[in-house]
Amino acid sequence: MWRVLTSYAVPLLGIALVTWITSAMLAQWGLASAALLFLLPVLLGAARGGLGPGLLAALAGAGAYNYFLLPPYFSFHVHGPDHAVSVLVLVLVALVTSRLATRLRAREEEANARAAISEELAQISRLLAKGSPVEALERARAYVAGIYGPLRIDGAQDGFSSLDQAAAAWAMHNGDATGHGTGVMAAAEWTFLPLSPKGRGAHALMALARPADGQTRPMAQIEHMAQVALLLGQGCDRIALDEERRARETLAESDRLRRTFLASLAHDFRTPLTVITGQLEALAKRSPEAGEALNAARRLKRTMSDLIAAARIEEGSLSPQAESLDLIDAADAAFGAVAVPAGLSLGHAIPADLPFVRADAVLLHHVLINLIDNALGHAASQVMLGAALRDGQVTLWVEDDGPGVPPADRARIFERFARIEGGDRAKGSGLGLAIVRGFAEAMGMQVSIEDSPLGGARFILRMGA
Repeated sequence: MWRVLTSYAVPLLGIALVTWITSAMLAQWGLASAALLFLLPVLLGAARGGLGPGLLAALAGAGAYNYFLLPPYFSFHVHGPDHAVSVLVLVLVALVTSRLATRLRAREEEANARAAISEELAQISRLLAKGSPVEALERARAYVAGIYGPLRIDGAQDGFSSLDQAAAAWAMHNGDATGHGTGVMAAAEWTFLPLSPKGRGAHALMALARPADGQTRPMAQIEHMAQVALLLGQGCDRIALDEERRARETLAESDRLRRTFLASLAHDFRTPLTVITGQLEALAKRSPEAGEALNAARRLKRTMSDLIAAARIEEGSLSPQAESLDLIDAADAAFGAVAVPAGLSLGHAIPADLPFVRADAVLLHHVLINLIDNALGHAASQVMLGAALRDGQVTLWVEDDGPGVPPADRARIFERFARIEGGDRAKGSGLGLAIVRGFAEAMGMQVSIEDSPLGGARFILRMGA
């Protein structure tokens, strides 16, 4: 109120001062110069208070100019047309000047308001960029609440009236500002603003309470708060990304510890298993009853080797040493390393004129053993290993006459610890085929699965000649 009064009083005092000065100096300055001085209070009034004080100063200045400076003095009567024109021109110039000054002031206020908004958004951005995401969001929320009143940032609707809950649901579904101060459910006590741009789907909202004085927030402020909400939404996204990053780091560390443990365990078991296997081999020569224990020890030793191999695959430490290999020799070596259960037959049909292949002897040996062992575990009566030259590429396969692998499970059967439930392929560690794929890819080979003419599954290796 005091500011309004001073905005009117100051230009009137200016008119009084100009009147006193021009009355004293009229003889020296003349009417034209005196008339120009009366524009100064007009400019002052328009600049300080806007159009109202400027118009009042213009009218008061014209009246004072006529009353004190134009003959007949101390009368509002105008003597002569030239004096009438002088008064009219002063009034028009004062009005135009007041209008221009008012527009300039309005532009200045708009520029100041935009600058204040930009500075506020910049301050929120700075607060969101400092420290941990959770603390940064809380600081930014407290800063905004200190300016605009109580607010909440969440997707919950606890503590809201039924109308506010409906407004929140509308904002969440449509991605628009809803509630108090908006065109949708304006009777609500809270204004709900999405924390993400429209079209991305609102997962959380900023809820802004009605001002404490009960006034309705202007739409311009609602639009500004929508920008603030998007900034706070970025803070929420930063929290989500930080949580996801920490979860990935925890998972990676857990996976690293698991690999280290498995590799260490496998190494620790290798030496005693070698001793046990050697003793059982010697015992089996004298007592056939030890053969079953020997086969179990060999299987356990291969499992330990599989664990070490899995760790090497995951660590990326495989470095294959390619050399020319005869697949017949490779098949015979693999046959000698597996135990064929009673009632099953194991054979191969590899052409004698098949070209040599480029592969790592140790890795290929592990691949064949795991494929053969897998087939023996599921065959009904026979397992066959075959090879052929197709389109300049050597193709090798291991097949059985077991139940096969359903098409829906073929994509995941090569994953680590993958086991097909509901059949006899649910047994085993689930590492063998994962190692087959890992070793095959390390040697530049492709591994796949299809139905076998024997009735079971056929695992295929495609390799270069």
